Order: sequence, then structure tokens, then C-alpha cells
Amino acid sequence: PGTGTEKNWMQKGWFTVEETDHSVKIGYIYHMPTTPASHCRVTYEVFGDGTIRTTLLYDPVKELGDMPEFGILLRMKADYERMEWYGMGPGESYTDRMQGVRLGIYQTTVRENMARYLIPQECGNKTGVRYAKMMDREGHGLLFTGEGMHFSALPWLPQELEAAKHMYELPPVFYTVIRVSLAQMGVAGDDSWGARTLEPFLLDTSGPMVF
Repeated sequence: PGTGTEKNWMQKGWFTVEETDHSVKIGYIYHMPTTPASHCRVTYEVFGDGTIRTTLLYDPVKELGDMPEFGILLRMKADYERMEWYGMGPGESYTDRMQGVRLGIYQTTVRENMARYLIPQECGNKTGVRYAKMMDREGHGLLFTGEGMHFSALPWLPQELEAAKHMYELPPVFYTVIRVSLAQMGVAGDDSWGARTLEPFLLDTSGPMVF
């Protein structure tokens, strides 16, 4: 958009720009397609050395009920297919699926992180992540750091996975799809017949959330 449009956005409070001695902070308001209406604010603080400190703020809307996940989804080129993380592994883990994983430094590829379930679905989450690297074959890429994050990287977007009933129905791979989250609710299903997630494994939406 042109400068006039940007000024109009700022006047409406949709985004802000703040300069400090060492960084520039850019904040956006995202209006989410929910009923009742809800929104969140994301701030990117960019430093001269290439570091970007990202902050996600959300004031829960009580009527929306349980929140499945609180985090950010982003895409990189499919060239960034190598994944290294310091956290729980080597397999996928969730807040109520932790018995088979151990804390360590692990490596895999995005395709290998895709669990071979009978029906394609979101998978490959890692809990307790201190850092994660997404790299190309030459070792270039992005480093994500945080305190006990949830992290995953898959070859397809959630809507592409949901639209496929078999692996062969998935489209060609063009991106690496990354999810960085403060938390996800547990997967539940303790009785294999649709049991709901237990209270200790739900996100606390009783007050403002910050990631």
C-alpha cells in the first residue's frame, strides 16, 4: 500500500511504529473471524543484528470457550527442510502425551516430522522447546528461541491436511509450515471414543495471555 493508506491504517490504530535507540517496534492488530468478535496484537521488535523479538498479546473472550492453541503460524520456502531442536523428542509430544519423550537435542527433516497416520492430520508437535532451527542444506535459516515453547514444522498447511483423506491426495510441497506456540491443549481421547481433554491440559483463558 502507498503512504496515504499506511497513515490511514495508523490513524485507525491497526498498526503502530515505534523507534527506540536500539530497535524498531512494529505492532499489528489482527481481527479474528469469531462470533463474538475477538482480536489479538502482535508486536515485532527488530534489532540491528537481525534479531526479531515477537510478542503475541490476547485478551480472552469468555463466550468463545476453550482455546485449542495460542501461537503463530508462518511459512518459509520448502528449501528450509532441516529441523533441529532442543526440547522433548525425538517423537511428537503434547501436554498429555509426554511419557515416550526425553529432553535432548534432536534433528529431523520436515517430511520425516510428518506422522504416517491413516488419515493425514496435523502432527509433529514438540513440547518444552528451548530453541529450534529451520535450515536449508547449507545451514542457513532461522533460529527460534523461547522458554518451553511448542514447535512444529510440516510440509503442508492445516487446511491442506484437513482436505486430504489419503497421503496421495496432498498437493505438491512448496513451503515449510512452522507453528510456534506458547501452548496447545492436550489431544485427549483417553478412552479412544472421543473423551474430552482433561482440565490440567487445557489453556488457561481466565485472563490476558502473553507469548
